[in-house]
Amino acid sequence: MKTHENRALFSKAVLKATTCLFLAAGASVSPAFAFPEMTETMGTEIVQQQTITITGVVKDKEGEPVIGANVLEKGTSNGVITNIDGEYTLKVKGPKSVLVISYIGYETQEFSVGANRKINATLQEDSKMIDEVVVIGYGTQRKGDVTSAITSVKAEDFTIGKIGDAAELVKGKIAGLSIVKSSGDPTETSSIMLRGLTTVKGSVTPLVLVDGVEGSLTTVAPENIASIDVLKDASAAAIYGTRGANGVILITTKSGKRDSHASANYSGYVSFSNWTKKSDFMDTHDVLYGMTSFNYEGYDTDWLAAITRKAGYRQNHSLTLDGGSKNSTYSANVTYSDEQGIMRKSDNRNLKMQLDFTQYALNDWLKFNVNALVTRQTYTLNNNTYAYRQAIIRNPSSPIYNEDGSYNENLNLLYYYNPRGIQDEYIGDGRNRFYRLSGNITFEPIKGWQTNLMVSMKENVYTGESYTTSKHYSLVTQNDYNGSASKSESASRNDNIELTSKYDFNIDKHRVSALVGYSYLYNVYDGFGASNGNFPTEAYLYNNLGIGTLLTEEDRHAGMSSSKSDDKLIGFFGRVSYGYDNRYNALISVRREGSTRFGSNHRWGTFPSVSLGWTISNEEFMKDQTWLNNLKLRVGYGVTGVIPTTNYLSQYTYNYDSYGDIMNKEGDWIQTLKVAQNPNKDLKWETTKEYNFGLDWSLLNERLSGSVDYYVKTTSDLLYDYSVPVPPNLYSYTTANVGKMRNNGIEIMINAIPVRTRDFEWNTTLTLSHNKNKLLSLSNDLYETETFHEVGGLGEPITVATHCMEVGKSLGDFWGLKSVGVSKDGVVLVEVSDGKGGWTVKEFNTNLNVKENRQRLGSGLPKVYAGWANNFRYKSFDLSLQFTGQFGYKILNAQRCYYENNSVAYNRLKSAANYYSAINTDGTPYIDEATGKQKMVRLSNSMGQGFWSDHLEKGDFVKLTNVTLGYELPLAGKIKKFINYARLYLSAENVFCITGYSGIDPEVSNNFMSPGIDYQDKYPTTRSFTVGMNLTF
Repeated sequence: MKTHENRALFSKAVLKATTCLFLAAGASVSPAFAFPEMTETMGTEIVQQQTITITGVVKDKEGEPVIGANVLEKGTSNGVITNIDGEYTLKVKGPKSVLVISYIGYETQEFSVGANRKINATLQEDSKMIDEVVVIGYGTQRKGDVTSAITSVKAEDFTIGKIGDAAELVKGKIAGLSIVKSSGDPTETSSIMLRGLTTVKGSVTPLVLVDGVEGSLTTVAPENIASIDVLKDASAAAIYGTRGANGVILITTKSGKRDSHASANYSGYVSFSNWTKKSDFMDTHDVLYGMTSFNYEGYDTDWLAAITRKAGYRQNHSLTLDGGSKNSTYSANVTYSDEQGIMRKSDNRNLKMQLDFTQYALNDWLKFNVNALVTRQTYTLNNNTYAYRQAIIRNPSSPIYNEDGSYNENLNLLYYYNPRGIQDEYIGDGRNRFYRLSGNITFEPIKGWQTNLMVSMKENVYTGESYTTSKHYSLVTQNDYNGSASKSESASRNDNIELTSKYDFNIDKHRVSALVGYSYLYNVYDGFGASNGNFPTEAYLYNNLGIGTLLTEEDRHAGMSSSKSDDKLIGFFGRVSYGYDNRYNALISVRREGSTRFGSNHRWGTFPSVSLGWTISNEEFMKDQTWLNNLKLRVGYGVTGVIPTTNYLSQYTYNYDSYGDIMNKEGDWIQTLKVAQNPNKDLKWETTKEYNFGLDWSLLNERLSGSVDYYVKTTSDLLYDYSVPVPPNLYSYTTANVGKMRNNGIEIMINAIPVRTRDFEWNTTLTLSHNKNKLLSLSNDLYETETFHEVGGLGEPITVATHCMEVGKSLGDFWGLKSVGVSKDGVVLVEVSDGKGGWTVKEFNTNLNVKENRQRLGSGLPKVYAGWANNFRYKSFDLSLQFTGQFGYKILNAQRCYYENNSVAYNRLKSAANYYSAINTDGTPYIDEATGKQKMVRLSNSMGQGFWSDHLEKGDFVKLTNVTLGYELPLAGKIKKFINYARLYLSAENVFCITGYSGIDPEVSNNFMSPGIDYQDKYPTTRSFTVGMNLTF
């Protein structure tokens, strides 16, 4: 990275041109770019009581003036900035005053005034900035040495407010990382995807490591995270082998510092939430006017209100204690959150406790670290998605309860139940108990040579218990069924050992870092469940399963199940990083990895990578380009893998045959086994090969900076299930590695500081990303399948596929009937095949919904993801605005498919009453003979439900995802002895959304095989308002 020595050398002409540029962009002029006469005016600002005048010049180590350096009287707001010649004049209170001189990229310096009246300063480059490190696989790297596509976000840049998981901290801040949270359920976590689709059968979720141990977005409290680093390309992620094809997210938690005083930090907030938007369904007045098929029953019921609270509520409290001595550091965090969702019985309570302790010994030859994490989660089990569906389709003139207090039900209608009964008569909770203990022993006998042994063990135990009362709709129609109960428990344990040894050394202008390592990971999963029913009393709920009569009945049976599986992953890896003269960098890594999930012929795989960097701005021929601070080219290549998500795919598996009972010689019927899966000894990982080309740049004293990355990643050996003949096979499908897919895209990040003065600063960051996907093949000589498949789908009564997967095309395309208008009878007109390669138009009926009549209707995957962060600071106030956007995609509004229909016996969207201009099958207007004008019609009450292109809407949106206003309280007097820092803030999430989409929220699921569906009964998204406080003691 080019040093700061050339940054201050601006001609007045360049300076004025730059100022004009900022004025033309509508930005206020920063004093660092002001005209000399302007800075002279600023330099004469005084406070009335100042008595001593100090003058001076601020220069860099080369003797060049530093323009716009801050000169501040310590402990006050009295200060100025240097003019174009680096000069300043400042009046201070007296000889005891201290001047603080600072500038970005340089170390801050302090000067006691004393008897001095002229104080000159020579600023030194900030080595911390130059040597800033980012976290990479199994270590860290100087930011200037990075040759891969890596993005790092520190805690000070995290989004603040009601944060549910780690992904929400960086939403919109990392180009290429898609983060979607399409539900308001308190237990819902964000869905993430990086750089497109790499599989058609596995997972597209990036690997998440928390302090080096595999985890998830919810493993640790967001308040205890220090940084999030994302390894985006294969040259960075290849060192993780078969787990790295979807990228790697490295979460680093907070730790103590050596030789630091003990401190306590408290952060807490209270948040209230409500729906972002409600669907517009028919109300009681519409029933009275005959707009539905319901009979008026004399009530006016808001069914959605009946199953919701007035507002959702969350309280969150986090306390951190940290510090350190000469030979030890410690950090402890306790975070408690309690959330009550907007929908009744959607509650979630979490307690997370983490302790990190490090002890240094033998003059730092040895370092011992222990990190312990314990979490407890309790949440309400519910069927709120179904309750929500029943609430929106229920007769608004029906009562909740009958006069005798029983639930008002109309069981003559199919799948039509009282939503309040669904909530109240299903009782249960889920509990997660998570433990993680990790220890590190680091031995450094020679400076720069570190050997580290990491051992970790983690276990997650889930317990679920539920009870369905005899008043629940599922039991009320059954005879002699007094309640149903179940209990289950599942556990996962992960044992991890990693041994690494690295050596860093410098020789003149050469810098080398070498790493070798070994990794062992063992995972085991087990579960147990039991159920029973028809209890003599419902008082026990799920706490006395044994007294239910289903254990002894002949026609009805209790349930019991158990399971267990395990897998092992072993890897050997190495990496070498080389840098010369802060100009040329190279990184080479390789991992050799084996997994029990692979077939016996392919237990082991090799995953190499190489990346190169050239910092052009540090070349001799660039030394006179003072406007350019950094210009760096990067190129990388790597091989990663996608590991199968299920154990034992390469082996025979068996099930008991439900219809294969045989009689033994004693005359007893016994169950027989059947093959449930063919073996495949050649089963292996899906291989992804990726090229990445990157450019990092900064200019104008790093007031403007950014990066651009272009990548091409090709995944081969895609896993898919192939039809095979029986015999010779014993099962009709075999899972094999055959297919091939390509993703290519571009990522852009731009950061600017348009305004910076002593009192005010505006920092803005824009991220953009685009990915294009193409399925290249699905067959080979041994395994063949059709080149076209229908995937995804809507449930009954529509029951049709919604997407298609075709070789030579992108994944994520919608697939359905194309509508062209409405007929004179109110029936939607759709295009159907004429059998000759063309199209004809007919009135919709469900018989037309066959493959030959369906067409591609657009993609559910956005072409462009965008994020725009703005941070403003004015004195003690700070304001942050985080915008996110998605563009170039369509959304299937499933509520319209089901409820924008006049034939349904349930409630309908108000849009079902809309009028449409009738047309003929040839597209010409249908003229009403009575009026001589084009006939206006409503949708027919005889037309069935379905999915056609009119239900697809443009999904483009820009959303203000988060806005936070904070104020740092001025502390003085006695309170300063107890509180070092205090900040209050107000925050709002999902503030507003600019979109043409008619549904609740255009930010919908990006499920990789069927993206873009806004399902009809999901838990709607919420808007929250938060009041919070940060205190340091």
